[in-house]
Amino acid sequence: MRPFLFILTRRLFIPSGILTFSTVGGSYSNINEQKHHSILKSINRPFSDLLMGNKESSASPPPFSYDPFDSLRKNNFSNEEFERCFKYFDSHNQGCWSREDFRRFLNALFSNKKRSYCILNDLVEQYFRETDFNQDEKIDYDEFIQAWKKTIKCAVKPVSALVVVDVQNDFISGSLALHSCPAEHRGEEVVPIINRVLLNVNFDVVAYTYDWHPLNHISFYENRHLRKTAPESPVSAEQANVLDTVIFIGSLDLAKRIEQVLWPAHCIQKTPGADLHRDLVRVDNAIHVYKGTNPEIDSYSAFWDNMKLSKTSLDAELRERFVTDVYVVGLATDVCVASTAMHAVEHNYRTALIEDACRGVNEKEIEVKRAQLNETGCIFVDSNVVPGMISGEDRRPEMARGMFIENLKEIGRYKSQ
Repeated sequence: MRPFLFILTRRLFIPSGILTFSTVGGSYSNINEQKHHSILKSINRPFSDLLMGNKESSASPPPFSYDPFDSLRKNNFSNEEFERCFKYFDSHNQGCWSREDFRRFLNALFSNKKRSYCILNDLVEQYFRETDFNQDEKIDYDEFIQAWKKTIKCAVKPVSALVVVDVQNDFISGSLALHSCPAEHRGEEVVPIINRVLLNVNFDVVAYTYDWHPLNHISFYENRHLRKTAPESPVSAEQANVLDTVIFIGSLDLAKRIEQVLWPAHCIQKTPGADLHRDLVRVDNAIHVYKGTNPEIDSYSAFWDNMKLSKTSLDAELRERFVTDVYVVGLATDVCVASTAMHAVEHNYRTALIEDACRGVNEKEIEVKRAQLNETGCIFVDSNVVPGMISGEDRRPEMARGMFIENLKEIGRYKSQ
């Protein structure tokens, strides 16, 4: 996989927001992997159970007039403004937060249009314990800054990238058109939705990805006779059908075994089938990522090939632009879109898949990939909520959890088990 890519930067705008919980007693315990994963499962189960969509909870406080986080953004997250923010929630002027103060802090941080999101009490209590480094049952300013400064900045003023995955002719009307696949999705349906997002949402960075295969690519059903199948392959190349999985004996410079789904020849370099759909909006100065260029290994993800032997430059380009949030759209949901979203999470981007701007190959696989992505912390949203999210007005607790944990790891406060 030898990607080629070029770069884009655009500007974004920002507003403000809240959340609710009741305290739960319990002795302090350091965060560990098992607890973290159980929490991730809880906050990613049908999220309407916890967040109630964009509706306020019956237990939520009324909308508030002053947003200390909006003030932080407007003052460029200065030390003085962080001190003012901390004092704002210190109801007893004691230089520390009680659990009730901490609750009000979370209420103000996690919100949409100044209405609080609702999260489970055990997650809120876990946040308190994770922030209370010295286990004295209160939060001082240093603990607040160490634990929350980075998470607050990402929530209030994210730097967002839209990754448009493989909206190419062959997946829409060509040799691998989605309407001919088991799910019978219409790939062209994503084009107006993606266009609306590109034109109406002020992303900082936009990237377009392309399957960009040589004629002798390993994924092509027509090329199955060019390589030897391994004895353990579930089906021989001669007997295989389109969409079957075979195991090839790898070349010397790659893995010894290559597991590969056989697809019809598609997106061959410099052919009309590999072009982006003619109606798709192109953004000036965008990143362009060409993947699947190595004939001996496929590459679903815009970050890595399928065996993580070769990395594209996408991650480096996003980091160069200080991207914090990645939104993924395109084709196909259960293949390249899911793989790209999975690796975005692995690279510690706050990741969202815009569901109405994606179409897939197989309904069952779409559900499998959805469950896997939920487990990792990727969230699923509709395109109509994206403007509020990238502006910092819609600040979702499920987007914050991964960033918070990564920060604890960086400062040495995360204990694995």
